[in-house]
Amino acid sequence: MFDFKSLIDALKSGSDPFRCALDLVKDELHIGKIVIKSDAFPDTLEYISTEEYDKDNPIKYENGSYDFTFFKNDKNYELTDEEKNDIDVLLRILELYYNNFILRRQAEERETLSSDTNMPNAKGFFKQIHILLNSHKPSEYNSYYINLKGFGFVNRLYNYQIGDQLIKEYAKKVKEFTSSDSAIGHLGGDNFVAFLKKEKHKEFVNAVSKVNVELEVDGNKTKIEIKGVIGYQENSDKDFDYRSVIANTAIACQYAKIAKKPIEKLTPALLEMFISINNIEHTFKDELEMGNFSVYYQPKFDINTGKIIGVEALSRWKNKGKVLPPSVFVPILEKNGDIIQLDLFVLESLCKDIHNYRNLGNNIVPASCNLSRKDFEDEELEDKIINIIRKYNVKTEDIVIEVTETTNLEENERLARFINKMWQNGIMTSIDDFGTGYSSLSVLRDFKVNEIKIDRTFINRNMMSESDEIIISSIIAMAKKLNISVICEGVETKEQADFLAKYGCFRAQGYYYSKPVPKLEFEDMLKKIGTYHD
Repeated sequence: MFDFKSLIDALKSGSDPFRCALDLVKDELHIGKIVIKSDAFPDTLEYISTEEYDKDNPIKYENGSYDFTFFKNDKNYELTDEEKNDIDVLLRILELYYNNFILRRQAEERETLSSDTNMPNAKGFFKQIHILLNSHKPSEYNSYYINLKGFGFVNRLYNYQIGDQLIKEYAKKVKEFTSSDSAIGHLGGDNFVAFLKKEKHKEFVNAVSKVNVELEVDGNKTKIEIKGVIGYQENSDKDFDYRSVIANTAIACQYAKIAKKPIEKLTPALLEMFISINNIEHTFKDELEMGNFSVYYQPKFDINTGKIIGVEALSRWKNKGKVLPPSVFVPILEKNGDIIQLDLFVLESLCKDIHNYRNLGNNIVPASCNLSRKDFEDEELEDKIINIIRKYNVKTEDIVIEVTETTNLEENERLARFINKMWQNGIMTSIDDFGTGYSSLSVLRDFKVNEIKIDRTFINRNMMSESDEIIISSIIAMAKKLNISVICEGVETKEQADFLAKYGCFRAQGYYYSKPVPKLEFEDMLKKIGTYHD
């Protein structure tokens, strides 16, 4: 009687349990070869214990999606009834073991695959990289992190089913770079990763930066453009860390989104900056109380006279001797809702400075303060602003509250209520980034605003086209007829200033005139340059 306990022990141990089992039974049961076929695997598995086996008289055992075939190691040997019975038991044991083997393999695959796209997830992605680096150097590769631009808006505009289809269509483009010397992955949602040879960089970036798909939406064929925002790093052999493949490239991708760039390469300076502000969510209130946030002032100028006609208050964060701009920390505060505390801090600092400056008998120019869209989630926002202005006895004509137009109907209604409340209390309002939303004309018609700020994108070009001139001149003409002031932000050259003046916009703000400066430096500018009062 065959010792099946030894067989089971062999199946449980070793890197190749089937071969161990075959070696164990080959002589006693006269088996020279086992062939296993299964739909679960693309290739037939063959285990041979001897070159000599009876090729003409296979012993088969089939079950559903797989079958086992055994060949005797001696074609002249006649199996006894007891041996045939032992082989039948052996086949059943192998059937049970192999079925369990397939289930384990499938479970392992599910653990390493994204259920949405059938691409490797983070675990599978790292596993691929580990295999690659057994025969390649990290320095041969770039790492990539891709996030789909505006994907949340697509979900709201259509539905989540359409969003899922878009993810799958985009995944097809990323999958095109699957090869024996690459690793790709889907982290879930609209986030993808890749580990590719450096010579594929240009081809990959071009392929995943913009993908056009056609889907059926409400019975109609609809073309949708998917843009990928890319963060990447060039890997080094020195101190290579698997975790950095995703972590560092995610930082570069996040910065690209903040800076509104399609792609960003991770640099030591960029990594250091993000490490320094990583804990801002937890330290913001303490940093604010400790005085590490301050207010800078960027003056607004009259193009014709060169005099200062206004100023905008902007927040700055002093961290380890460096002054960081809002583009670095504001998105973090907007995400967690702390931005309102910063905006109210800027407004209060501004009102305090106006109060002190006016008490000294100096001329005051209207000063503006920005509000984030997230601020409007606070239903008491209007009262808080009015109370701060009254607390410092600031004249309402000295303050302008800047808000940004929105494409969201609910947000638009909240914005309208805010502007009307400011109007009722004599506080001026300005629409920032005017012309970038879809509701610009209705803003002019429906909102009681005092000023619009033309977005820099209308003038930030090497050559201004006829269309640019028509749009700019139309905005200026409409605003003037509605008794609304017009100013253009982001003016960086004399040519841009001359262009604005040509069409009747004589108010400008930008680096051509002055960058944002500390309070004392701005006060010196007021004295040297003068204001429209002078």
